Amino acid sequence: MNLENLQEMWKTDSRLDDDLHDNDSIAIPQLHMKYMEFHNTYSLMKRERELEMKRLVRDKWLYYKGKAPASVYKEMPFDYKLTAKDEISMFIEADEEIQKIQYKIDYIEQVLFFLDGVLRMINNRTYHIKNAIEWKRFQSGM
Repeated sequence: MNLENLQEMWKTDSRLDDDLHDNDSIAIPQLHMKYMEFHNTYSLMKRERELEMKRLVRDKWLYYKGKAPASVYKEMPFDYKLTAKDEISMFIEADEEIQKIQYKIDYIEQVLFFLDGVLRMINNRTYHIKNAIEWKRFQSGM
């Protein structure tokens, strides 16, 4: 499930039925559970990626510092001698593997931001339903 699919799903799930507000009200717990499961899944995915990032940063630090096993340098030679923290940090931040994982973490954070908004809307849904009912009463002169 990606962000685009979640957005399309929410477009459908967010609609309130003008005539069946009781059904909308009853569906709130199921909607909350549905999107809470997505939120939990993505939260765990983010934690996995963050741990993966820490391991990769360690390995890259060893590589750029020149302390990695010789077999690593046979596969990927690195001819520079980096000594300053700033130099090593710059190479680590610019590393393609690091950037790919960082992009995945950023994407997951965006999905979590979206899901947080959806869950807030679901939590406030009773107020929206109540307002819709009151508006219909007002329109009908009650």
